[in-house]
Amino acid sequence: MIYTDQPHFSHPQHNLQLEKSETPYTCDGCKEIGFGIRYRCDACNYDLHEDCMFPDSSSISHPFYKGYSFEFMEGAPGERQRYCDACGRDIKGFVYHCPEGGYDLHPCCRRLPNVIRGEGVTLKLRDKVKSRCYKCGRRELWGRVTGWSYVSTCTKYHFHVSCVKDVLLETWKRGYLSHLSSRQGTCHDDQVLEKNDGALVVCSRNQLEQQLAIPANSTTNGATIRRYWRIAKVVFKIILTSILGDPTAAILGLIEYMAS
Repeated sequence: MIYTDQPHFSHPQHNLQLEKSETPYTCDGCKEIGFGIRYRCDACNYDLHEDCMFPDSSSISHPFYKGYSFEFMEGAPGERQRYCDACGRDIKGFVYHCPEGGYDLHPCCRRLPNVIRGEGVTLKLRDKVKSRCYKCGRRELWGRVTGWSYVSTCTKYHFHVSCVKDVLLETWKRGYLSHLSSRQGTCHDDQVLEKNDGALVVCSRNQLEQQLAIPANSTTNGATIRRYWRIAKVVFKIILTSILGDPTAAILGLIEYMAS
């Protein structure tokens, strides 16, 4: 059953309405970016991811942290700044916290699928990796923090969860994603455009490919690069769906276009 009108403890003033947003928003629960499905109060401009709207009330476990349990909290305990052990980003709001081990997970990150299959490749979620990320060319996110990654069973492909998120965030910040309000248009060959009212427009492909570029020291040939895009398409789709809630058709269409 889908609940379209619900109260939430974090916003007692009004009920929140189920919506599908075509523009990015910041979740007022975990303070992370979101797309697509959200629960919103228009009067107060208050938004929640679905995972933040319906947190687990009881303790939960995660296969990466055997013997430990996590509890949902409105904010990380203590005064020390904490980061998500999955994506390496700061904890600024809602969190699943493990008091015994000191682990923290964003609500959306803790639901990442353990296995992704597509394009003849199987990628598994890992918390410990030996290879370098195919996007950033590094093993660590920062310091000694590696975060979680998707690594192919053939070991050729490795993507930090954080790097996938960075691509979208940087693209948005630089203005390649913008909102169309009641506007129609056409694109040049290097552009991607959703024509529906209220959709996201992405321009241009060349600029976005710089964000998603294979590391400069790569010696890959053309066939390998094309395969990279095909696999990146699958990985990006599923990771974005899990981390950000429900990416819009425009973003998924962008990934399809770039992988073609």
